[in-house]
Amino acid sequence: MKKLIFVIIIGTVMGENPPFSFNGWVDFAHISRLSDYSIIDIPYRMASLDFIHQSENLSINGYFTLEFQLQDDANFLESKELQEMFWWNMRELYATYSGSNYEFRVGKQIHSWGNVDENSPLDIASAFDYYYIFFLGRDRKKATFSGAFDYYMDNLKFNAVFSPFHTTNRLPSGDDDFPITLPIYPTPDQMLPIDGLPFEGGVQGTYSFGIGEISISYFSGYDRVFNFTGTNVYSNSFQTIFSPPDLVFGYRKSNVFGLGLTLLNKYFIFRGDFGLFNTKDQNQSIDRPYSNELLSSIYDTLFFSYPLKEEANYSQSTFQIETELPFNINFIAQLFEYELTKYKSDTLPNVVISIPGFEYDPSSMSPKDLFTPGMGVPLAVLTKKATIIIMDRTFMNEQLKVSMTSMLDLDDYEGVSGIAGSLTEYKIEYNITQDLLGLIGLTKVIGSDDHPEGDNYQFNKMEDFSHLRFEIKYFF
Repeated sequence: MKKLIFVIIIGTVMGENPPFSFNGWVDFAHISRLSDYSIIDIPYRMASLDFIHQSENLSINGYFTLEFQLQDDANFLESKELQEMFWWNMRELYATYSGSNYEFRVGKQIHSWGNVDENSPLDIASAFDYYYIFFLGRDRKKATFSGAFDYYMDNLKFNAVFSPFHTTNRLPSGDDDFPITLPIYPTPDQMLPIDGLPFEGGVQGTYSFGIGEISISYFSGYDRVFNFTGTNVYSNSFQTIFSPPDLVFGYRKSNVFGLGLTLLNKYFIFRGDFGLFNTKDQNQSIDRPYSNELLSSIYDTLFFSYPLKEEANYSQSTFQIETELPFNINFIAQLFEYELTKYKSDTLPNVVISIPGFEYDPSSMSPKDLFTPGMGVPLAVLTKKATIIIMDRTFMNEQLKVSMTSMLDLDDYEGVSGIAGSLTEYKIEYNITQDLLGLIGLTKVIGSDDHPEGDNYQFNKMEDFSHLRFEIKYFF
């Protein structure tokens, strides 16, 4: 890594149009809870480096980051390693070949699809990093080893993406201070691998006209988040002792049809994306040995097997409007909505399954209650319907910026009137110098005491994430 940075620096001093160029930033941040001022211990990116090497029609692009997380107080009682709190991450590294009206890219890269700025149901060619889900742009995404082709013809742009690899979202571990957690975290032994090469790919066409553009897209790939695919019950050879239900997880195959629209005029900009998802569990059989290696010698015979064989259709949409309010206030509003339109599956055993993180009672539940979307807008893990409002204004010749961002849960819940949950951030950014930025942000999360899910309601779990943060960011 040091050698790479040295080569880039040498390249930047080779004339006015150097073959190498780079930029980046270093960020020093502090984040603490509002409740007791304790530090919130989650990963954050302390530094980044972007570079490009250009040679005629060919270029090499790279994007590296340094991620940091505080060590536990007792860390040195277990290890003497000093560097385990830092991680270098090669977020992107790909080659680009450009022609007169086309471009081909291959390597580890981040893709952006859709018309709305964020939270597009069509922005699925790249997976997401949930630790940065409240960030913007590529900062919240993961790269995938893939090829991409862009072709331009008059007002038409054609884009194709292909990858022979399956890329999943980076999910919260459940044992740190990040507020979004999953009901269950399967062990690797509980995951059923994808059969064969997990090919993924899609195409997108965009037509531009006088007051905007319209786009259509199709993508086929495996879900970014695991799904419950069935359960097995084992016994010993004499069929006298039965095992607890062994849960099996996998990844459904999803096909996504999308439609996007952008309309421009002197008063506002409208953007919208709509995605129709057809998803199907590929595991027709989940027969396999007991996932618990310690007990597999006791429970050595598969007695019952219940693959779910899920098939479902669901839709997601995000609509956005941008305008300028009086007093030069920039205003952006988004409305996101998710709906499960069709579902079918096989049955589960007629017994109560109750293990940490997984509850199933056949008297009051059906497999449909366990369904979660595995692809699309990442905010779908929080709610089925939400609005996001952003307002900001600059002062002092744009040296000072004041902003407010609020996410409101608009879903209907039994026994809850009004808005069930909200997350609001107030932020002040000040350009101390041209290359040095200071930031103060306050984030407040409010849940609902009347929510039927109680403490399991996502916004109730997130209340302790209300925090104050300070940042000093240097750009180079």
